Amino acid sequence: MPKISFKIWEEVAEFHNPIKNGELDRQKIEVRLDPLTEHQSILNDALKGKVSALFPETDYAYLHQRIDDTKEQCFMCDGKWRKFSPRYPESLIPEGRLTRGEIVLFPNLFPLAPYHAVVMVGQKHGRILDDFSSSLLFDAFSVSLEFIRRCFESDSDAPFFTINANFMPPAGSSIMHPHFQIIGSPFPMTHHRLLLERSLAYHRDTGSCYWLDLVETERESAQRWLGEIASSQWFTAFSPIGSNEVNAVWPHTSHFLEWGDEDIQTMAEGVRRVLLTYHNLKFSTFNFSCFSGPLGKAAPEFRCFLRMINRQNMHLHYRADDFYLQKLLKNEIVVYPPEHLASLIRKTAAGPGGWAAAGR
Repeated sequence: MPKISFKIWEEVAEFHNPIKNGELDRQKIEVRLDPLTEHQSILNDALKGKVSALFPETDYAYLHQRIDDTKEQCFMCDGKWRKFSPRYPESLIPEGRLTRGEIVLFPNLFPLAPYHAVVMVGQKHGRILDDFSSSLLFDAFSVSLEFIRRCFESDSDAPFFTINANFMPPAGSSIMHPHFQIIGSPFPMTHHRLLLERSLAYHRDTGSCYWLDLVETERESAQRWLGEIASSQWFTAFSPIGSNEVNAVWPHTSHFLEWGDEDIQTMAEGVRRVLLTYHNLKFSTFNFSCFSGPLGKAAPEFRCFLRMINRQNMHLHYRADDFYLQKLLKNEIVVYPPEHLASLIRKTAAGPGGWAAAGR
C-alpha cells in the first residue's frame, strides 16, 4: 500500500503591528496541500484572536424567531407539500413522489441537472443541530438512494450522482425547513469530476486505490482519526475545503448502487454525530456532499466519500464566509487546525453513542 504524503510548508509575514505598540510582528503562515486535488488550506495562529469576528456565536433567539416567522409560508409544513410540491412523471416515479415515514422526496422546481430532487427531512419546520436522529436521517438517505436507483434504471446515461445539503440561510438554503438535495446528470459536477479524474490517475500511477490508502494512512497517523462506524471510516480533512471539515469513506463501495441498509445506517449515524459535535461547539449550520463513482460501473480507483463542513452561524448580521480567497483563488482559511478539531470531536462526542477509538 503506498503511503499518502501530506505536504506542508511555512511562510512568514513581517510588519510593524500597532496592536503591539508598533513592534515588528512575525506571523507564521502554514500552507497545506491536499494529497489528491492539491487544494491549498492556510493556517495562521493569529486568526484565533479573530474567531469572534470571523464566526460569531449562534444567536438562538434570532434563529428561533426566523423559524417562527417562516413557518406559516412554508410549503412543506402541515402537509402542504401534497398540494404545492411538484411531482415526477409516472414513467420515473409512478407515485409522483417518494415517501418514507416523515420523509418526502419531490422534484426541485428550479432544477440544475436532469435529476434534481429535494428531500424534505421531517415534518418539523425548524431544527437545531442536536435534533437530527439517526432514524430520521436513515429514512432520508434511504429515500435518496431509492430515487437514485430509479433514475439509473430509467436512464443509464446519467450515472453521476451526489447527495447534498444546505442547512440554514448562511449555508445557502432558501428555506428554513430542513431538506437535502440530490443531483444526477450524465456529467459530474466540477469538484466531483476532479475527484474522479485524480483518483483514476492515482490508480494508474500506483496500482492502488487512493481512498483505501488515505484511510490506512489516517488510521496509522491517528492525528485526525475519529473512528469507524461499521464499515465506514471517519476523520477530519488534512487540507479542508471548508470550515471544520469532516470526511468519511466507505471502503467497500465505489458507487451508490452498492449501498445496503448498513451503509445507509453508518452515514446516518456518522452525520448525526458530526452534527451533535458542531452543536456542542456552538455552530448552527452545515453543508455536506456525498460523492459516488459512476453508477453501475466497476471503479477500483474510487470509493464513496463524504465531505461535511459548517458555515457562518445564524445571527442577525452574519457575514459571508466565502470571499475572494475561496471563491476566486480556491483556497481556504483554517481556524481550527484539523488535528485540534479531531481532538475536540473525540472529546465532545465521547461516551455512549459517540466516537469510538476503534481502529486507532
